Parts: sequence; structure tokens; C-alpha cells
Amino acid sequence: MAKTKEERRQFIKKSIRKKISGTAQRPRMSVFRSNKQIYVQLIDDEVGKTLAAASSRENGIENEKITKTEQAAKVGALIAEKAKGLGIETVVFDRVKSSEIEFKERLVSINRVTKVTKGGRTFTFAALVVVGNENGVVGYGLGKAKEATAAIQKGVDDAKKNLVKVPVLNGTLPHEQYGKYSGAYVFIQPATPGTGVIAGGAMRAVLESVGVKNVLAKSKGSSNPHSVVKATFDALTKMRDAYTVAQLRGVDLDTVFNG
Repeated sequence: MAKTKEERRQFIKKSIRKKISGTAQRPRMSVFRSNKQIYVQLIDDEVGKTLAAASSRENGIENEKITKTEQAAKVGALIAEKAKGLGIETVVFDRVKSSEIEFKERLVSINRVTKVTKGGRTFTFAALVVVGNENGVVGYGLGKAKEATAAIQKGVDDAKKNLVKVPVLNGTLPHEQYGKYSGAYVFIQPATPGTGVIAGGAMRAVLESVGVKNVLAKSKGSSNPHSVVKATFDALTKMRDAYTVAQLRGVDLDTVFNG
């Protein structure tokens, strides 16, 4: 069963929270934008505390006749001023802006669906598309339309709304990982330089979109491309690099590698 828009949003939110965590020295910046206002918070996830906050309701910003871009710039300057007052120099951002990234599109599968009605048969197309910048950002989407080209474009637009960040180190992944969705099971493990992308079908499209150059991958169970793509994303969203693990454990990098 396809996920609703809210379910997809919550899924992306949870996957990002697993990888991005704020500290007192390097807090997580969370941005919420309503139809009229912009709200920004700097959050220390270790203690669950908001260190600083700013919004367009402050300093009379909402009463000024300016564009949303100018409004965002003023709120950004406001939160930056508060962060510097607390001695905070860097933050981590918990989202990816698709408008600032150049994507490559890969068509995984396209199906023609026939519906028999009283007036005859109607044909529609369903396209599963994966997009990525080949540098750690990837997303997938499903588009449906009466024309194949329109279905693919809808799939691309949907994929750009469901982007996730994957850690890629020296052209491969940081560690081995299993992924599961419905009847599909996948296994991914890093490989040495020169190995190439040893994966087939839907998994190859996802891994190449991420930017992985050397990897060993195996798909088990269902061969349905929709399930395989989602299982692959399940595995990729569980990936952690050493820096993230060090942050979550509250230790330095040397302790992560050497114990």
C-alpha cells in the first residue's frame, strides 16, 4: 500500500533524525515555514533543549512589505546573531534543498495499466524514478499519468520531495547493512577500489544515483522493483559514518575506531 504524503514526511523526518544530531557546540538547525511565517530553532539533541530561536514575528519583520526570500534572510541574520551571542559557530541542517542541487534521473520501471470501463479501455502509465546528485543525495518517486513522459516527470517531481542524505566515503559506503521492505530483502557492503557496482536492476539505479563507485549488493526475496528500491533506501538510511557515531555516543573519533 502506497504511503500518504504525511507518512512519507514522517519517514523522511525519522531517517534524518537517525543520522543528524545536534550538540551544545554544534546544534541542529530546524526550520518550519507556514504560509506567512518562518520559525528557526537551534537544538541540542543530547539534552533535548532549544538553545536559541527566532521567527519572522520578531522585530516587526512580519509587518514589513518584503518578499519571502527577504523575510528568510532577515530571520537568518537574527538567528545568526543569537547563535554568535552563545558562542556557536557551526550548526547542522536537517534538510536538503532540491532547488540547489543538480540531479540525474534514472527510470527504474514503467508499467502500462489498463482499465476496462463501459466506454472501452483506458490506458495509464506508472513510472518509478530515482534521482540523485551522485554525491550522497538521493530520492525516489512514483508518477502516474495517461502519457509515459508525463508519468516520468511526475515521478521525478515526487522523488525530489523525498530526498535523503547518505554517507559516501572514498566512493563506497561506511559499513555493511541489511534492508527490508515487504517481501524484498537486500544486503549491501563496502568494496575496495576497482570493484565497481556489483548490483542488479533497481538496486544499481539507486546506488549509482547516490554516487557509490565500489559496492557489493545482493537482492533477496521479492524482485518487485518498487519493493527492492524501498528496501535499498531502508538500508541506506541506516548508514552511519564515524563522525555521526562519535556524536551519538558522545566520544571522540579515536575512541570509535580503537575503543
